[in-house]
Amino acid sequence: MKLPFLKPRHPSKPRGAPLVVLLVLTLALSTALAYEALDAARSHRETAESTLRDYAEIAAWEFTRRAREQAGEAMKRALWPVLKVTLSARDELGLSAQDVAEKAWKCEHCPQVDHLGFYFRLDLETREVTTTKTEATEWFLGWIADTLCGLSEEPLTGAEGVTALLVGPITGKSDVIGYVFVADSAGTPHTAYGFHSTYDGLYDVFHTVSGEKALLPPAIAGEQPNDSLLYVTVSTAEGKKVYKSPVEYAETYAATDTLGQRFGGMVVQAALRPQAASELVIGGLPRSRVPLLMALLVVTALVGVAALVQLRRERELAKMRDDFVSSVSHELRTPLAQIRMFAELLDLEKLRNDEERERSIRVINQEARRLTHLVENVLHFSRLRRGTARMSKDDVDFATLVEEITVAFEPLARASDVRLKVQVEPDIGALLDRHAIAQVVLNLLDNAVKYGPTGQTVTLRAALIGDRIRIAVEDQGPGIPMEDRGRVWEPYRRLERDVSAAVGGSGIGLSVVQELVALHHGTVTIEDAPGGGARVVVSIPGGRRRGGTGEWVAAKLPVEANAEARA
Repeated sequence: MKLPFLKPRHPSKPRGAPLVVLLVLTLALSTALAYEALDAARSHRETAESTLRDYAEIAAWEFTRRAREQAGEAMKRALWPVLKVTLSARDELGLSAQDVAEKAWKCEHCPQVDHLGFYFRLDLETREVTTTKTEATEWFLGWIADTLCGLSEEPLTGAEGVTALLVGPITGKSDVIGYVFVADSAGTPHTAYGFHSTYDGLYDVFHTVSGEKALLPPAIAGEQPNDSLLYVTVSTAEGKKVYKSPVEYAETYAATDTLGQRFGGMVVQAALRPQAASELVIGGLPRSRVPLLMALLVVTALVGVAALVQLRRERELAKMRDDFVSSVSHELRTPLAQIRMFAELLDLEKLRNDEERERSIRVINQEARRLTHLVENVLHFSRLRRGTARMSKDDVDFATLVEEITVAFEPLARASDVRLKVQVEPDIGALLDRHAIAQVVLNLLDNAVKYGPTGQTVTLRAALIGDRIRIAVEDQGPGIPMEDRGRVWEPYRRLERDVSAAVGGSGIGLSVVQELVALHHGTVTIEDAPGGGARVVVSIPGGRRRGGTGEWVAAKLPVEANAEARA
């Protein structure tokens, strides 16, 4: 018999594709925005770093300019006795190295120069070198002659009165040679005068330059001294350091310049203190946005994944709801069909005798009970889902409650050819919601009958242990695997073996059990029954002894008597 109003609806068509596309687009947009923000931050940082290197370049250029002036002045002071004499006087007198030394050391009006080793005079034609001291080796004097004779042919050193330096580890030490060419009336150099010194003399010159005035404009550096902002080094062309400022900083933002050929090709490097970036650049050096952007991107991805997981979960729930509606429709259709068929037979008086009429009434009563149980289950489930379930607790005699439950369930057990065995400890009392606990026990008995074999024995036990009432329902079915015992409490969840075996069920019975027990602050667990089936144990607090011996006795119930008679 078909009941159109109970026809199960078709599963909902998947409507998550637009949401998935939206989530993917959101993730793509977040990635694009993160990339743009990262690119903007990188560009900003590169601009700031370029500005800092420009400042370092300004400092290096300013140091180089002042160093040229100071080194030139130092050489002029050292060669003052030679430069002081007129061109004609030099030609006539032919000042020797000794003459130069005597004038430099004895002249009251000449500036005193530190770190001078010796003076020398080189005749460019004869290549003869005379010195004020005999410490210089023949090799060193020969090197001076060869080098200066070669330099005298270059335009830079051929000009009258131009001084220059040779800097480097010539003798394996820190050698500095200052010289000047003397030319005849035709402008041809014929003599070179000079001196030998060490890096110490140049160190004093560069140290004066570094500490004398600010190397950066006041608009950039303010009143800060050079040492608090800059690390300056001067090196020879070979890389040997001649000078470095007292405070050393990392060379992250650095620039170089050269003193030029006149000063031995020495190289100046100025490096800004990295920590001063916030003082030199407006707004400071931008921090890296990579950690923040990556964190935001990861959060966005996690939100997207969570949304997809939730969407998948919703689709699974939708499918389970569809299955639930289909199962409930089937569960409702069967008893309704039975009730309608036998009611019509009674109404049409087509039954042949009283025995058939009694059987029809018994079937109608049995199917009505089944229908009532199913509707009550759905109503409990609906209230629990909405959070509107309310407990109305009364002082309940538990043995009497169990008797009422088993009397109500006996027709359903008899219809499935299942024997009920009930053992209840007498004199147990508790404050319980009678209807809720009845639904719990009925659901457990219904599950045991439904998923167990035909002809099995289902055992219901109840006892007081401490202050907790312990209810256990055992069946002789296949049991519940350990890995599934945590999932069977979920709404609409049914074991795959039961679905494939076409066992009827709505998938909400155990969920209702768990939540009704939880409202009583109790617990429910699944164990292995001694006979190989499943044992579901409910433990509810608040039990107490009402009186009696406390012995285990078989409940004197009609269902037990009927079961014994059938056995």
